[in-house]
Amino acid sequence: MTPNKIQDDKSSYDATTPKQYDKDNGGLISFIGDDALITRQARERYNNLIKMYRIKFKKEKAIDLTEDSGIKAYKDSFGNELFLIDSEHLVYFGVLNSWLKEKVPADNIIDKTIDKINN
Repeated sequence: MTPNKIQDDKSSYDATTPKQYDKDNGGLISFIGDDALITRQARERYNNLIKMYRIKFKKEKAIDLTEDSGIKAYKDSFGNELFLIDSEHLVYFGVLNSWLKEKVPADNIIDKTIDKINN
């Protein structure tokens, strides 16, 4: 049995999108080469998801994510301070975001304590 597929007709609104870009972008403005250009809010969301699921992600994917993993600052031609996320970490962002939407439980205090002891 599978859940009903969600049909979105519009991307989410991102208030931190500079005025030169469409605000209905969910924080992903465009691609530059293999990297994705994202907003400050998208970066914050990514880092919050890492805080929520870092240990679970490390257990399931054998990858230890830290704040701003795969992200670097970028100034566009309009002078806007944005961020680039590499394609590998954009995929990880998608995985973390899907866990949130699927209501996967965040790391708990026991997992965090065991991780701290082991590292």
